[in-house]
Amino acid sequence: MIRGKADDCARLSPDDTFGNSTMNLDSIRSKTYMDIKKFLPCKKLRRSNRLEGKEKMSPEIKKDTLLSSPDVKVCMKSAALGYFDLLPLELKFYILRYMTVEDISLLALGSKAMRNLVEGFRVLSPSLTNKVIQQLHASIHPLPTEKLGDFLRTFNRQGLLVKRTTCLYATRERLKIVNEYLTRMMCGNACKCEKMSRCISLTCFGKFLHTVIAGWDDSECVRTFDILNSHTAVNKNVKMIVNSKPGLHSRCEYEIRCYFRRIFLDHCQSINERAFWLTRILKPWPMVHQSRLLYILYGPTLEDEILWYELCENTPIDSEQSAKHFGELANALQILHCYPKEWSEDNIISVLDELTSSPDEWLAENVAHLLILCGDVITSKMLISKAINGRIMELSSITTSFCVVCVKNSFSLSYVMTMIQNILDAMDNGKKRLQFFNSVMDMFRELILDMHEFSDPEDTHGNDMYYMVTALAEFTKKIIQLAYKNSITL
Repeated sequence: MIRGKADDCARLSPDDTFGNSTMNLDSIRSKTYMDIKKFLPCKKLRRSNRLEGKEKMSPEIKKDTLLSSPDVKVCMKSAALGYFDLLPLELKFYILRYMTVEDISLLALGSKAMRNLVEGFRVLSPSLTNKVIQQLHASIHPLPTEKLGDFLRTFNRQGLLVKRTTCLYATRERLKIVNEYLTRMMCGNACKCEKMSRCISLTCFGKFLHTVIAGWDDSECVRTFDILNSHTAVNKNVKMIVNSKPGLHSRCEYEIRCYFRRIFLDHCQSINERAFWLTRILKPWPMVHQSRLLYILYGPTLEDEILWYELCENTPIDSEQSAKHFGELANALQILHCYPKEWSEDNIISVLDELTSSPDEWLAENVAHLLILCGDVITSKMLISKAINGRIMELSSITTSFCVVCVKNSFSLSYVMTMIQNILDAMDNGKKRLQFFNSVMDMFRELILDMHEFSDPEDTHGNDMYYMVTALAEFTKKIIQLAYKNSITL
């Protein structure tokens, strides 16, 4: 009941200080002794014989008796807060309102009694007001980077305050407080944002959450992940979208992307931390759904919508667009590859294979773009896997696309030669190697003829033809250099 009254009158200014509030605490004004447990039920604190004995030696003393007693100094020295106990509770809170959140959180580390006082102040003078929440949600214009930084610093300090004042609570009690913050900040509860890309509410909550759980062990973090997902019913939405046609629930897909990325992934400080949370998101689902979720999280988007068929129909026009389309996907695969605790190389290859086939087969050039950004290790494992399984046509298509991508982005074809050598080493006989080379040259011929036959004179296919022919010429030069190495070197 007191909590509800305090919610209506408390305010937080943007400079991260507690605003003025008027609290109706008539029921506790008559007491000078500070006992925060009177209005913080269900918080069982740790006890010790020393502290219990100290409390017995410090009985409640009325203010008028205390001021007239000659032993006031002795009594105050044994009091929980010393001379600060002389002040009424509302006056103590009034003093705390003039301190910054960061200072108050440091004050909570002084003693258990001071921590109880600060915790009571945090509960009765909540900083997350409706006015603050409204500022976090979508606006007409994107929020400036400087303003976003101010909000993130504010919620980082709020996270420190909650972390320090609840340090003696059980994980279950601390997660109740975290859930209260999330409930008030979720877009569906506080405000229905038309543009999710401009809303920073979940971003701020993610900063708050990562500050609170910093230093927790993996089991507590897993419990946090499960409780938050259960609280928001996000698992139900994920199940719906992975079992539906891509793009059928476009709004829900983008909300899932924002939820997981802004709360769990974007604030990670290390590769292992990001891999841990990404694993929590993907591992509960089958392999085909893991690739679908990975694309939802890091695939290309436009206007709050995931572009499912972009990579099946179009190729990047330059290296900048390539990095935009494939950079985050490749980085996510690299992060999982660096987390052997729960991901084997076979898992990575399987997810990558499913990813490049969803929702339809990707264009070979797009597969080549992604593999180049994934790095040599993952690319080699992927190509060797195809070579062992006899998928010659796929290998030749990817090889020709490697050449085109290298020409477009002014890369050296030495990278392609290294990949070809890895493929040849994985093949067990010369017949398969010859078949692979013949398939590569046939693939070049077919691509050039198709491009010439189906090109529209009014369409701009001149550059594509130029890149393809140049790629063939450069590839042939490299092969000749390798074939006649002894003849052309002096």
